[in-house]
Amino acid sequence: MSIFKKNSGDMFSPTGILEFADKMEGQVWFRLRDGEGNTIGSADYVDCADGATIAQFRKVLKECPNILARVDAPSLTVFENEAAYKAKQALAADAKIGSFGGSKRDALVVTVSQSASSVPAYFILPETREKVAQAAFVITEEDEGHTGVGSGVFFSPTLAVTCNHNLTEQHSVGSVVPLAFKEEMVNVEVVARNSELDFAILKSNKPRPFIAPWSGNPVDLELRFDLVLASFRLGITEHRAPYPGKLGFAPATCIAISPHRSHILYSCPIYAGDSGAALILKDGFLVGLHLETINALREKMDRKKVTKARLNAAEKSLEHIVRSGLTQGCSGLLAHAFKNLIRE
Repeated sequence: MSIFKKNSGDMFSPTGILEFADKMEGQVWFRLRDGEGNTIGSADYVDCADGATIAQFRKVLKECPNILARVDAPSLTVFENEAAYKAKQALAADAKIGSFGGSKRDALVVTVSQSASSVPAYFILPETREKVAQAAFVITEEDEGHTGVGSGVFFSPTLAVTCNHNLTEQHSVGSVVPLAFKEEMVNVEVVARNSELDFAILKSNKPRPFIAPWSGNPVDLELRFDLVLASFRLGITEHRAPYPGKLGFAPATCIAISPHRSHILYSCPIYAGDSGAALILKDGFLVGLHLETINALREKMDRKKVTKARLNAAEKSLEHIVRSGLTQGCSGLLAHAFKNLIRE
């Protein structure tokens, strides 16, 4: 038989907190505070029998239909009163309730620890976000407006990658391409282009911040939940400044890895102009770059079928997955397909 009896009323009902001033048999009064010391609601009580401990009190408090429903009981710290709270003298878990919380005036003070109440959960670490912002860039047109046409990212001190289709025919190997960073424009040299895998390697004449390529097994990505797409979302810049230099981040989920292990199919919100956006892990390693949507890839394959053109090896590797009924998603090129192509 449980040592506690839940209060039959709704402790945090819209009609207000119970206002009984005197302790009734079995009632233990308390006040809640968050991890920063702010008061949560008004004083209330739970029912308990003689002999209950602080640990048992915390457990029943957590299980009541209130704002603590998702908080672990050990995250609750109990103080005898306001004076004990200010002195940071918490009651031990095995201490008996006894006369503690005997009235509304002498209510226990219960705090939700910092880890449970106010530490945010990130799908990308703040330090990783800043690191990516320094390494990512926008490919721009060579005009006065420097209109963005796609993205890219540095994966070594002097080497960067973008989609081959972000460049024009005039951007042959040896030519110069302008890149837009948050606070500067930089010219880099085209050192390699690969139309089959749709990537281009660019080289800077001086070291720059970069994101190191991930060296794990591509198949392991199918089991991970910490993928993030970092893009400038150029498709919606018409609603903002011409180039705000601000990255957007969105969680991504791996759908499949191609049989050749050169491509990743994944689910993630994307925008026009996201080609070349960095696909990273939460802790800051480069997994690959965004190429196109599944629908765009399927349409490209269909056009080749109509014109009787052959699919390249990469497209053949993806064809079965793309035509399997998958209606939405994205295609990305994994970093190991390009990371060792050019030496520093």
